[in-house]
Amino acid sequence: MSVSSSPSVAVVVSVAESHRERMAEVVDALQAAGLTVARRLLALGQVTGSVPRERLPELERVPGVAYVELSGDYHAL
Repeated sequence: MSVSSSPSVAVVVSVAESHRERMAEVVDALQAAGLTVARRLLALGQVTGSVPRERLPELERVPGVAYVELSGDYHAL
């Protein structure tokens, strides 16, 4: 197993409506593409987790992925 040289980033992956019935398959493919899953938000069609920054494009190419967003901490002013 190779070690990534890039720091991991937190992400939220949204699954396309057309693939929600096959969410488990999409999650398996995301994991194969490098995602370490933190939570599966089935009702929302989202998966949260972390991935090495250089592997973000791989997540975006997974069939059934609508989009990938970087997740961050938000603080009220």
